[in-house]
Amino acid sequence: MKVEVLGNTQDGGVPHLGCDCDLCKEVRNDPGRQMHVGSILLKENSDDDTVRYLIDATPDIRYQLRGKYIDGVFITHSELGHVTGLLYFGQEGPDATGLNVYGHDGVEKFLMQNDPYRFLVDRGNIEIHNLENNNGMELQGGEIKARYFEHSLLNHPTTAYIIEGDEKKLFYLADIDRWTDEIIELMEDADIAIVDGTFWSKEEIGRYEDVPHPTIQDAMVQFEDLDTDIYFIHMNHTNPVLLEGSEERKEMQERGFDIVERGDTFEI
Repeated sequence: MKVEVLGNTQDGGVPHLGCDCDLCKEVRNDPGRQMHVGSILLKENSDDDTVRYLIDATPDIRYQLRGKYIDGVFITHSELGHVTGLLYFGQEGPDATGLNVYGHDGVEKFLMQNDPYRFLVDRGNIEIHNLENNNGMELQGGEIKARYFEHSLLNHPTTAYIIEGDEKKLFYLADIDRWTDEIIELMEDADIAIVDGTFWSKEEIGRYEDVPHPTIQDAMVQFEDLDTDIYFIHMNHTNPVLLEGSEERKEMQERGFDIVERGDTFEI
C-alpha cells in the first residue's frame, strides 16, 4: 500500500482569503505555487486496478484527485477543509453513484442535517457508513482503524486513522487541539506519524485562543524521545515552516522532524 500526500495546509489553504502576507501574495501571483489543503490518498495496485481511498475531501479536491475512480472517502470531522470536497461528487460534477463515505456519528449527523450534503445522500451520490471508535475495516493490502479524540472547537470528536500495511503502520491525525497520552502512545506504536502542525508558535496570529492547536515548537519537545518518523501537516498560511529555507524549517529538520508536501509518498 502507498500513502500519497495531496496537500499540507490548514483549511483555508495558501493563498489564504483576505491575506496579503508575503507568502500569500507571492503564491497569488504564481498559481503554480498554490498549496493545497491537507489530505492523503491510500492506494494499492491490484492486477490492472488501482484501489484508492481518500482521507478528507478538501475544497481543493478538483486539483488533488487524478483519474475518474475512487473507492471511498474517510472523513475526520466536519470542518471546512475536511468535507467541502464531497460536494464536487454531485450532479454538478461527475454525478457519482454510491460513493462510500466513512465517519463517526457526528459526521453523519452533520451531513444529514445540512443541505446540500443531504442532497448528495438523497440522490444516491454518496452512501454514509459509520466507523465506530477503535473499529476498522480491511482494505486491499491492509487495514484502517478509527480512533476518536476530543476537539474543543467541535461538537463531535475528531478522528485519527491508523493505517496498517504489510510492512509499516502509519498514524494520521491532522487536526487536534492538544496532545494526550493516548495519542502519544499510538504515535509511538507507529512507524510513521503525520500529525497536526498548524502553528509554529502561539504568537503567529492574534486570535490563537479562538483556534487552538498544539504548536510545532511544543510538539518537538513532547515527541523528541519517539523513534517514530514524524511529519507535520495542516500548516496555517502564517506558519514559517512552509517557507523553504526558513530558520524555523531548518531547526525542525535538524531536530529530526519534517513537514509533508504535496506528492510525498510513503510505502507501508
